[in-house]
Amino acid sequence: MEQMNNGKTRSSLIAIVAAYLLYTAWQLFQGWNDPNTTMPQAVMALFIVLFAVIACVLLVYAWRVWKNAAKEEEEEKKKQQDESSFK
Repeated sequence: MEQMNNGKTRSSLIAIVAAYLLYTAWQLFQGWNDPNTTMPQAVMALFIVLFAVIACVLLVYAWRVWKNAAKEEEEEKKKQQDESSFK
């Protein structure tokens, strides 16, 4: 039984999570000077930086997963072409 390559789907889901974290960091940043917030600015700054850094790491990881999946897909196609040429 052949194992399905889900690298591209996985990388897409990781990128969606990263985009959500960036969106959350942006929303926190927009509320920076809101006088009605109960969150201290130091905590808000910590979470903005934390979410942004994690999102960037996830985007790099998603790109690497996508790149590896594309390479494996290309190798599989080449292998199938080589096998069909021997028949």
